[in-house]
Amino acid sequence: MKTLTLPPLTRGLDVTSPEGSLPEGSARRATNVQLLNDGGFQQRPGYGLLVDLANAHSLWEAPAQTRVLVAAGDTLYDVDLANAAVGALFTGLPPGVPVSYDEVGPDIFFTAGEVLRRVDPAGNVTRPGVCDLLGSAPALTSTVGTLAPGRYGCAYSLVTTTGEESPISSTTYLEIDGGGILASDLQLAADVDRVRLYLTDPNGEDLRLHSTVAYASSVSLTTPAGGKLAERMGLRAMPGGSIVRHRNGRLAVVRGKALILSQPYDVGVSDARGGWWTLDRTITMCEPVRDGFFVGMRERTVFLRGTGSSYEQINVGRGALAQSVRGRAKADFFSPELVPDRRAEVAVWLSDVGLAIGMPDGSVAYPQAGQMSITGGNCSPLFAEQGGIKQGVFCVESMVTGTGGATDLTL
Repeated sequence: MKTLTLPPLTRGLDVTSPEGSLPEGSARRATNVQLLNDGGFQQRPGYGLLVDLANAHSLWEAPAQTRVLVAAGDTLYDVDLANAAVGALFTGLPPGVPVSYDEVGPDIFFTAGEVLRRVDPAGNVTRPGVCDLLGSAPALTSTVGTLAPGRYGCAYSLVTTTGEESPISSTTYLEIDGGGILASDLQLAADVDRVRLYLTDPNGEDLRLHSTVAYASSVSLTTPAGGKLAERMGLRAMPGGSIVRHRNGRLAVVRGKALILSQPYDVGVSDARGGWWTLDRTITMCEPVRDGFFVGMRERTVFLRGTGSSYEQINVGRGALAQSVRGRAKADFFSPELVPDRRAEVAVWLSDVGLAIGMPDGSVAYPQAGQMSITGGNCSPLFAEQGGIKQGVFCVESMVTGTGGATDLTL
């Protein structure tokens, strides 16, 4: 058998050009091989079974904690790579729903459906924002005390063992002839050990901090409030969704067509009166970069440019396949010609023309446009370096290449 030397594949895959005029340096298919920058190629390393976990999905590694997570059924597992074992970390996920992760300082945030949770370095799992008290209010009755006669408003919040405070409840009002107020029917949430009471002046409207006491379902307020004005009114605990991301001290959660932002540097709560953006289609991708957020839908991608609560919406490109796992990479994964700014991370997602790279300034590059045509389902990106080769891998639930492009002849 004669040995043939294959030409260097410097252009990579091309599934759109007609088979009779495939550009030099292109390959129609490349199965179980790695294409190198110089056009060479080598056999892709194989794999071995580490842990047999039925229906596992949403595998993710957290660099800050060197923690590996994976979901299966209704449970999120910690993966022990050294001992090839898993241990349950959290139970309560919606079964089969992709899990989205991001890091906030030393903590990991994850979301799936209505679930949003935080994992600290010790492996403790808590709900950001503690609980949602908007719409809940204390029941008030009169009791003994030294309050002057008048109409009082009372509300409360919950405080966890780590010192995180929930949003403040709705306010209940009570007219007394003097004495005290018994606040009852106070909710309880996981990890809560204290309750914080707020009270107005007689016939006043502004809530002030009254006291922080050990949690009980009923608490007496017998003296006037002398603390600072309440600052957590109108807030609610951040909800769960399909994607969670963090940028500049604010948590972002995608829920359907909406992108919800937390309060600045208070990632557990959002303002119920604002702080969200609603688009005209279901959001399939959200990635933060230096100057804003890339937000993708099946039909198009927009860039929300800005900081704080002021953002400008700009149409920037093609649609994005659904993506829940973190899709950001260091600039040095790409050539300086493709990504000139080497100082900041870029956003990366899969579009209908292949790889899309979102630059820190909000511009987008499609290096495979003209060569790739893709339709597919949810995907999870991975950026890694093995044997000196930097790779971006997209694990897609289902994918068809060449849609709408050239048709190959079958003999």
